[in-house]
Amino acid sequence: MAKLRHIAFISPEPAKLFDYYHHLFGLEEVRVSPSGSVHVIDGLFNLAFLAQQAAPSDSMNTHRADGHELDQSTGIAHYGFAVDSLDAALARFDESIKRGESPQNGRPAEVRIVDPWGNQVDLSSRGFLGREERRLPGIRHVVVQTDAPDEARAFYRASFDLADVPAPSGGAPYLSDGDITLHLTAEHTIERHGIQYFGVLVDDWEDTRARFASLGEELGDPPREGSERMMTDPEGNRFAVSLEGWG
Repeated sequence: MAKLRHIAFISPEPAKLFDYYHHLFGLEEVRVSPSGSVHVIDGLFNLAFLAQQAAPSDSMNTHRADGHELDQSTGIAHYGFAVDSLDAALARFDESIKRGESPQNGRPAEVRIVDPWGNQVDLSSRGFLGREERRLPGIRHVVVQTDAPDEARAFYRASFDLADVPAPSGGAPYLSDGDITLHLTAEHTIERHGIQYFGVLVDDWEDTRARFASLGEELGDPPREGSERMMTDPEGNRFAVSLEGWG
């Protein structure tokens, strides 16, 4: 089974975004690139705050010629799976699936694929700088918009051996790698398709609320069972906070 372990953002100020998530959830800085991009982990999951590039560059397959992302729009850009064998993982995709090597510049990703709905997905047999350490707070949920959620669910089940798990609020099941749940939905919470938001599981609501308050933000009371509190970071990225989890 592949493991969902990575989300990347395009960020105008990666260091400030790190400071925000470090303060709220104790995320740990594990790599800073020469361009200023910052990789952080919660022990298990990796968030990459990729420095937004102002200078233009030619495209080269799934990336720019300078190694950065083709789309430099601010926001969540793509996600990634850790796999046991890169060759075995790639053998599951037919010729319709676009793929390209990721720049070997210290990033953990090795290959980029584009799923049938246009989502950028990184693959790595090296992992994404995490230690498979399951501690809280931690990223435990990823929500991806697609116009064909049932077809997308079948694709991700077959491609990555993800398992169906009941959604807390009923309805269509989520997929899970055993740690992280993936919700494929037709609903938009932001204007573009692809990743809409991610979810952070916490084990101490009052401590988390105090951390938000110290930044001048109101987390509010714990949501009802099976629900989540939606928040927005300083660059407009959406994330959810939950005391119960997603499956």
